[in-house]
Amino acid sequence: MKLGFSVLAAVCAMVAFSALSPGAVRADEPPVSVGVIANLTGSDPKSSVDMVHGVEMAADALNAAGGVKGRKIALIVEDSEYRPQAGIEAATKLFDVNKVDAAIVFGGSSVSIPIAELAAPKGKILMNTSASSAKLGNYGGTLFSTLPLDDIVGQQVGFYAASKGAKTAAFIVPNNTFGTGLMESAAKAFEEKGGKVLRKIAYTEGQPDYRADLQALVALKPDAIISAGYGDDTRTAFKAARELGIDAPWYVGYPSIFSVENDAWMNGKLSGVDNGGLDSPMGQKLKAAAVAKYSAEPRPHFYYGYDAMMLLGLAMQKAGTGVAAIKAALPDVAKSYDGATGKIEWDARGQRINPPMDKFMFKDGKLQAIAN
Repeated sequence: MKLGFSVLAAVCAMVAFSALSPGAVRADEPPVSVGVIANLTGSDPKSSVDMVHGVEMAADALNAAGGVKGRKIALIVEDSEYRPQAGIEAATKLFDVNKVDAAIVFGGSSVSIPIAELAAPKGKILMNTSASSAKLGNYGGTLFSTLPLDDIVGQQVGFYAASKGAKTAAFIVPNNTFGTGLMESAAKAFEEKGGKVLRKIAYTEGQPDYRADLQALVALKPDAIISAGYGDDTRTAFKAARELGIDAPWYVGYPSIFSVENDAWMNGKLSGVDNGGLDSPMGQKLKAAAVAKYSAEPRPHFYYGYDAMMLLGLAMQKAGTGVAAIKAALPDVAKSYDGATGKIEWDARGQRINPPMDKFMFKDGKLQAIAN
């Protein structure tokens, strides 16, 4: 179902479109192609599909406002399968066959970093909507992130656990760049506040049981478990902790991507820091439009995809479609853009700083926003 123009106009009215010229897209002009790389058939495709939906809605809004100087924005979507090699193949097709100069990417750091390695020497632009390894900051001038990296989120998780009175902590994270990167920044912050790290556990993803990994915590009895992870693995880890009788509270990064195994056991025991700003007037307007179009409430990556496409479109509208011009214009348009995920401020590398952060707790069967 396509959104009616009145809904799109309402969405557009929430955005700073001062740089956009009014008018219709011209059918006689060739479209501006933008690549989208997402794990549509790999691990956790739901969040990735939501990101694509956010990009689609932003492209629709931009096209309804006249596109890029009268040229329609056309999306070319490729599947990365959440595998590095498939991600490289998708990016290669977009850059070498479709000749796109910019791509919006959803994928973990293990997928996004190889794509960035490919894009940088080709002079391409990547808009990162989901990967969060601090190593992504190494691709300044190529990769621009609409969400903060793990060093920022991890620091806030460590501070948060300490603020709740925890003096000792054990870490449980997946053994990948996301998990270990967030763990190191959170551990440093926790220790800065006087906390003591008792154990760091980096588990192999996809196991059917994590009791062997967590067994050591029974004797250690930490005040807190600090964690990061994804859906099915987090559910399995929670089950192991419950069966082993480990009752410490869990303080986590990105609780929105955790899956609770037993509602009653986890009630009030899981809380953490997640990317914020989604309850802004702009975010609420977009949520209503997304529900109308896709018949489901969007997950957080919908909003990061929306902001990525909107910033890219505004930059092209301001400076043209040349790669150098877009790269120069992106930080400038971000200054006046109040997005679906709040105000976006980038450092010199194109990485988000001073982002809005929200805290959540699992209570009464669902994740709820909390004040502190």
